[in-house]
Amino acid sequence: MQRTDAGPACFPLAELRHAVDRGIAAWLDRTGSGADDSDHLATAQRWALCPPGKLLRPITLLAAAGAVGGSYDAVLPAAVGIELAHVATLVHDDIIDGDELRRGKAAAHREFGLAHGVLAADSLFFALFEQVGACRQAGVPANRVLDAVGVLGAAGQQTARGVAQEVALSGSLREVTSAADGGIAAYVEMARLKSASLFYSACHVGALLGGGSPEETRALAAYGEAMGIAFQIRDDLLPYVADGDAGDDGEGEDGDGDGELRAGKPVCSDLRNRRPALPVLLAHRLGGRAERAALVELVDGTTDERARQRQLSRLAHDTGALDAAQSMARAYVDRCREALAPVPAGTDRDRLAWLADEVAGATYGNGAAGTANGHETAGETYGHEAAGTAYGHGPGGDQP
Repeated sequence: MQRTDAGPACFPLAELRHAVDRGIAAWLDRTGSGADDSDHLATAQRWALCPPGKLLRPITLLAAAGAVGGSYDAVLPAAVGIELAHVATLVHDDIIDGDELRRGKAAAHREFGLAHGVLAADSLFFALFEQVGACRQAGVPANRVLDAVGVLGAAGQQTARGVAQEVALSGSLREVTSAADGGIAAYVEMARLKSASLFYSACHVGALLGGGSPEETRALAAYGEAMGIAFQIRDDLLPYVADGDAGDDGEGEDGDGDGELRAGKPVCSDLRNRRPALPVLLAHRLGGRAERAALVELVDGTTDERARQRQLSRLAHDTGALDAAQSMARAYVDRCREALAPVPAGTDRDRLAWLADEVAGATYGNGAAGTANGHETAGETYGHEAAGTAYGHGPGGDQP
């Protein structure tokens, strides 16, 4: 699939998504992942990969490459690799958080055991580098492939540091908010490391492998970092909007629609791990003495988690924390658009700009993400209509 500048910029992501879907399916077939049920490691990998999410990281990698004149075909192996690595981080996250559900089904470590969960994720991480190396055979210059490996290696370390910082933020809300700014700066740094690193590296590597100039590559990397932070803020807002219930984290990792799942996992995961999300930190900073005391009691409490989550949602709304968090996300979306200025005009730059707006719309559209900017529903816009049968394998493949 060669890069094309034809067609509208408002609905082009399905093309890229389907390319990644096919690439992951080909990788699964080539590696034999899950073809033999006795191969528990390979089966665990397929379980973790299916059904797919919205594939935002590989999509941005392809779009970044296309934006600088590169070929989608040449960089597709790297796009597949970045998704393999992302899924590996989800497997590790579920282990660290003690979560038993992911994408509406049992988490990999719950289905196959802790050892196979860890090993499946480890294998997926290393597969990323094999995939990037395959870009050399697709015609990408060796020096650019080598540079891409360096970027991704650094991003992996940054992601781990971010997770460690997130763990450090867990605990007493009073302690977490003891900083002068109420812990907001620590949260943003955590989001930059944990969530933005893969978006940053996806765009950076896409531009590198696509043949971008140093200025274009820096611009697209900056776009990716801002996108990643905005996405993390948006994700953290979901349990606090629509009466505190959410069923989709923006990656197609849908819950069951009953308000108990977010990203196909319990909406109360952060609360159970005593991990204050941005709305809680902002509510603590913006609220009065009574609100702060109530927040501390709710975060540190041991009563029913869903009831406490609903009360946290009300406090976040009443203190203006949700509006403040939305404003922060909008500011990072604005940075995304500003970062794209040095990138040549064209469909792929428009795709990236539109995608940044869609991240905002998915949070600010009152539960109707797809109505942002007058476009389709979020699932259709991202090309998610084919997600359920993308790989044609594994339980959960029929989920939206």
